[in-house]
Amino acid sequence: SLGETGLLKLVNKLQASCTLLGDTGSGDSADGAAGGVDLPSLWEALPSIVVVGGQSSGKSSVLEAVVGHDFLPRGSGIVTRRPLLLQLIQTTSAAEEYGTFLHKKNQKFHDYEQIRREIDAETHRSLGKYSISSDPINLTIRSPSVPNLTLVDLPGLTKVAVEGQPASIVRDIENMARQFIQGKNAIILAVTPANADAATSDALRLAKEVDPAGERTIGVLTKLDIMDRGTDAHLILTNRNATLKHGWIGIVNRSQADIDGKKNLASARRAEMEFFTSHPAYRGLHNVGTPALSKKLSTFLEKTIRDQIPHIQNFVLEGIQALQAELRSLGGPAMASRGEMLHMVLTLCREFDRAYETLLDRGKNGGESILGVFESGLKDSIHKQNFKGIFSLANVATTINEADGYQPHLIAPEMGYRRLIEQGLGLLRAPCERCVDDIHQLLCGMVQRVVGESVPMLNSFRVLKTEVLSASLNTLDKLKEEAKAMVVTMVEMEKSYLTAEFFRNLEATEAAAGGAPAAAAAPAGEAAQSSSTAAGISSDFEEKHLRRIGAHCSAYVKSVVMQMRQTVPKACVYCQVQASRGSLLEALTTKVASAAVDSVSSIHSNKEKDYLARLLEEDESVARRRDACARRLELLNNARDDIAAAL
Repeated sequence: SLGETGLLKLVNKLQASCTLLGDTGSGDSADGAAGGVDLPSLWEALPSIVVVGGQSSGKSSVLEAVVGHDFLPRGSGIVTRRPLLLQLIQTTSAAEEYGTFLHKKNQKFHDYEQIRREIDAETHRSLGKYSISSDPINLTIRSPSVPNLTLVDLPGLTKVAVEGQPASIVRDIENMARQFIQGKNAIILAVTPANADAATSDALRLAKEVDPAGERTIGVLTKLDIMDRGTDAHLILTNRNATLKHGWIGIVNRSQADIDGKKNLASARRAEMEFFTSHPAYRGLHNVGTPALSKKLSTFLEKTIRDQIPHIQNFVLEGIQALQAELRSLGGPAMASRGEMLHMVLTLCREFDRAYETLLDRGKNGGESILGVFESGLKDSIHKQNFKGIFSLANVATTINEADGYQPHLIAPEMGYRRLIEQGLGLLRAPCERCVDDIHQLLCGMVQRVVGESVPMLNSFRVLKTEVLSASLNTLDKLKEEAKAMVVTMVEMEKSYLTAEFFRNLEATEAAAGGAPAAAAAPAGEAAQSSSTAAGISSDFEEKHLRRIGAHCSAYVKSVVMQMRQTVPKACVYCQVQASRGSLLEALTTKVASAAVDSVSSIHSNKEKDYLARLLEEDESVARRRDACARRLELLNNARDDIAAAL
């Protein structure tokens, strides 16, 4: 329901708010230094007109013609070295006319010559003599004679660096121009002099690069009055040559003699219209003259705004939600009172505990990984142990003989049995300890993920985050040692007492099967003979006897292995997983509570407050980010209200 004037005023108001609150697009280096990188940019969501053209193409004269006053620095070489973000606000006829700069918010400039000098001075203050920057100078002009427009004047494109300028300046200026015109809401005003071939225009080349369909490009043809005698730009202005979707506007700038002679812009406009009405090639054209340019820009901008309003509304609402969520994750400003600090520390510790327990109970990267250690890791680790070597014929013979010593056994080599079984069970210690280590590594990884990802507010407090991580890992280290001591004890228990009933049952099973142990079958052929010979066995009877011993011991160890594969996971879960629930930060919370008690008992002690203050020391970058988010949220909330009121 808004008319053209209302739409332009709305966008101008929103852009003015952007300027005041530091949102001039993602390329704004000052905004980035203040922690505003990657924040939703309302400026980029709003349509604006970007003026791009080569040096001496007449860009400055175009802007001054729109404003109606001389206010831009002039000279040779690159005069514009920082983008000028120019907001024109149309006021009532009775209102005063003045300009303001963002870097001098409280000063009004009523003299346009003063505005020119301030632009030049601010450029030199920030850049010195030769360099360029994409950080814009923000100028707002309020006047009854200007249209409601926002324009961005860029440094003129150049082809050669002159003495004193960096060699990269040609590329740097082009990259800067590309940065400002590539946004989908940038309306490109491509300024091209008529006394040069339009096909070689750098402004048109860049515009076509970022806007190949020409949906947001308007051509401005300058210097029509100094074309070679007998030539004219009628074909371009009628859009039959160098065709643009939205056509061209022809204007005549003041000559250098006019500028030196202080010819005012009102007189220049009259002379401009006299030129067009008297020239046979341009007589009757409606797309010539500065008034036609102002009208074209206002109309085009109004249509663009009308099309973009729904998208702007969605952008504002989504930006508000995103910023509110980020501010919640960043937390509030640093706490001042002892109670607030203590509450914050304990709250974050509880959040950590909950997040850690949630991860333990999850599937992938949580409890499922622990189960994988028990079902695959422990089994594979045990399988890799050299049980075959221990129960080989040669080792059985050697162990039996060494166990007997100078007095051989009478019936059954019991000491040999025990030594073989102890050797076999001894192999279980390393896999069991490795299982504990694997669980420890998984739990440490979970702690690090929780600290880094699951409790975002910890990122605001570097010291507390380090303390939480350190306390948790120290607790896990202690639990690991306790679990390792338990599984080693379990192995030693099995070695210290053998179950005699197992062997009685084994003999009964063998007797029922005909007297031969299933695992005692001798290898056939040459391999058996070689093995017997290597072991120093003199008869088949002795070989069978030793194989029977090896099979008995192997069977016993195998039964213990099956038992340990069930009990070691229970020990790990009990000593490590379950014990870590709710206990990782006990040492830290105890230290915090102890400091609190100490501070209460001694009114002269600031120990607790100092300790809590250290824990809650906020990273400077987090504080900057919070401030940037708060300012941007204020901007978007204001924009939401302004749009709602206008519509």
